[in-house]
Amino acid sequence: MGDRCLNTAYNLEIFTSSMVLFQLNWRNIIKGLKSLLALLTSIPINDNSIEYAAQYFYLIPIIGIIEGVIVSFLIWILHILMVEIIIISILYPIFHILVTGGIHFDGYADYSDVIGSHRTGEYAIKVLKDPKRGTFAVISITLNLLISSASIYLLLNSKSSIYFFILQLILIYIASAEAMYITAFFGIEEPYNGLGKRFVISAKVATNLLKNVILFLITCIPISILIYTEIYIVLLIMMSMIFVSIIIAIDAKRRLGFVNGDVMGFSYELIRAICMVLTSCI
Repeated sequence: MGDRCLNTAYNLEIFTSSMVLFQLNWRNIIKGLKSLLALLTSIPINDNSIEYAAQYFYLIPIIGIIEGVIVSFLIWILHILMVEIIIISILYPIFHILVTGGIHFDGYADYSDVIGSHRTGEYAIKVLKDPKRGTFAVISITLNLLISSASIYLLLNSKSSIYFFILQLILIYIASAEAMYITAFFGIEEPYNGLGKRFVISAKVATNLLKNVILFLITCIPISILIYTEIYIVLLIMMSMIFVSIIIAIDAKRRLGFVNGDVMGFSYELIRAICMVLTSCI
């Protein structure tokens, strides 16, 4: 009888300890998600821990969903209010920058300057860190904004319903966010202690990669089911995202020797523009 009570107490202790660990784990995950939101969006959140953001970088598809839902909601409101499509397409880049805080465009501009300089090694790193925007960066950002507006205009003018458009846009944002993870995974970490170094290291952890892949599939499969009649759009977005992300990582290795936050931001914005063009042209 005493042994049975002892075993019961021991099992209860193990169960209690497991529950505490489970709760702490979820608490950390939520903090990691909030830290990612604080870093990568303009959503006002106090939990801005770089350590947690890097540790839970694998949650990046959720950031894409949140960004896509907010931007889509703003467009949907304007559509319900019968605002002209041309006006909505002009306002879209503003919505995008307001939601993301322009953080990805900053990296997009910096790495565009590196590409425009046609230099590699130390000189390319010097161009990357130059706070002044070069001509190539200005041209690249302008083209990106124009492409974004034109794509939204074409998508809203298509025969598809507004709800189909919203699903497509959310999927594009998920792919854009995931592109950052893929670029980091295939890239080389910075030789100095930069902000992006922690994210590149985190992306290469096997368990984080597995969690990211599972989470990415969980976020994409429901949307794929809802737009199953044009599943080829989903496949095209995914294949383009993976291929271009790897190319960017290889290109960064050749030019800089590593992948940092600017390269990941470049990956996000380039993938978003490419996916929008592909979906609007089909």
